[in-house]
Order: sequence, then C-alpha cells, then structure tokens
Amino acid sequence: MKRKKRQVRSSKRLPAAEPKRPARSPGADNTVGHGRPPKHTRFSKGRSGNPKGRPKGSKNLSTVIMDAARDKVTANIGGKQRQISKLQATAMQLATKAAGGDQGSIARFLDWVDEIEVRSTASRPVQFPFSQEDLQVLRLTYERMQHYQPGESDE
Repeated sequence: MKRKKRQVRSSKRLPAAEPKRPARSPGADNTVGHGRPPKHTRFSKGRSGNPKGRPKGSKNLSTVIMDAARDKVTANIGGKQRQISKLQATAMQLATKAAGGDQGSIARFLDWVDEIEVRSTASRPVQFPFSQEDLQVLRLTYERMQHYQPGESDE
C-alpha cells in the first residue's frame, strides 16, 4: 500500500482578492432587492419615519408631577400668609396629621423620614475607609517622618 505524498502549502498567504462590483449604469438606483426597497416606498427626506409618534414638547409623567409639586399655594403658617410649594404644604400636612395621632400618617411619615436618612447616609463618604493594616502603615510612616530632620541623609 503506497501512501500519497501530501503537498506542503506555503506559509505565506496571498491577500484575498476584493470582490468585483459591477459598474453602475445611470438607471441602477431603480434596482430592487435585499436592503433596496422600491423607490416609491422608501422614506422621503425631511419626513419622520414615525409621524404619529410623541409630539414635540410633550412631557412625561414625572415631569408633570414635579411641575405640579412646585406650584405655589398660600398657606397660613404661624398666623402669617405665606407662599409655599404644594410639595412643602403636603409634607407639612402629613407631619401635622402624624403629630395628631393618625396611624396611617405616622407610618407614611416615618417611612419617608427613614428613606431620606438612608439616602443621605449612602451619599456621605465613609469617615475612615482604611483597614487596620492601612492605619498601622500610616501611623508608622507618620512616626518616621516626625523623627526625620531636614538635611539628614537616610544612610
């Protein structure tokens, strides 16, 4: 049984030939195919692809609610008429009801206070983010610097 010799291919590869594109004729824009819909069904310039979409200037729900919360109302505070936001007036009414003993208002008010405290605590940086080992290295470095006199050499 004879074995056929395998041809050894060169390790150098020739660059891949670029595919030849057919020359465009003047009427080539009318071709229809994959990725080229008929000319009359293509999007026209200056016209939206979604004409019944969200109108310009329309606001989402959170914007509408925050605008309403910022509106001013007249409130009687300490015997004086004052202009305050609806949000502030609502918070004051809730606090007043909670102080009056309304159980639902107490629960809601304390939940708000707790959420605000959690947010403010999370936004504050940690006072000492170093581990005990880090603090020990800093103390030793500080002590070495205290003993160092300017003009002395470290030899």
